[in-house]
Amino acid sequence: MKFSIITVCKNSENTIENTILSVLNQSYKNFEYIIVDGVSTDKTLDIVEKYRNKLTKIISEPDNGLYDAMNKGINSSSGDYLFFLNSDDTFLRENIFLDIFRKANNNQKELLYGDQLFVNHETGKTTIRKHNKLNKIYLLKNTPCQPATFYRRDVFNKYGYFDDTFKIVSDHEWFLRTFLKHNISYYYLGFPFTAFNIVGGVSSNSAGEQKKSIERDKMIEMYFSVSERAKLEFVSKYLRCFSVFPVTKDLLNIFFKFNL
Repeated sequence: MKFSIITVCKNSENTIENTILSVLNQSYKNFEYIIVDGVSTDKTLDIVEKYRNKLTKIISEPDNGLYDAMNKGINSSSGDYLFFLNSDDTFLRENIFLDIFRKANNNQKELLYGDQLFVNHETGKTTIRKHNKLNKIYLLKNTPCQPATFYRRDVFNKYGYFDDTFKIVSDHEWFLRTFLKHNISYYYLGFPFTAFNIVGGVSSNSAGEQKKSIERDKMIEMYFSVSERAKLEFVSKYLRCFSVFPVTKDLLNIFFKFNL
């Protein structure tokens, strides 16, 4: 099993080296590492160049945003499973790839996903978010965390790439598209892969949050009718604890006349 690790970056001089080392130090060596840079103007590329002989490919050119850069990474990859590692995130330990290989070797599921460790570097607080209960209620407001998901290479040819007309929520849209329209297959690995930095990012300020809200509403309209969204939000707010158990889930499906 070969992994393709793709890091998209721009002006990431303060974090990119730790990100790179967390990949290169993995004990399992059947992987390639691709860095897609959006023409950084700080020292990011100088740091990347230090590791050129250990990297599979470096792309540095203008792009149409984060998801356009990610799509470039997909087109440059050759692994069995692809993983997108943010330029300020790191793999939690040096045997992550080996652990995933041992658990998922010969597994043909289209997605391999796990939990996510969130780190606030300003406060030092860490939390783990589990993603073991996937249904429409969950997908309405959440998504399997991208830095906790390995994508089988062929899913992008089968279901489409990231839609770069969305600048903030395209990964969420991709999961809605593949889960709700294509019934993508997946395997839950049950442990976190990376430390995800929750400070910073394109949606971390008020303008970004407003843009995210606008994009999210547009995205939701693509996959949920007004009535279905209202029912799901009602169940999420008042009956969510019942939606994860098979018997009560079936009763809710009958009562609300839709599948959770």
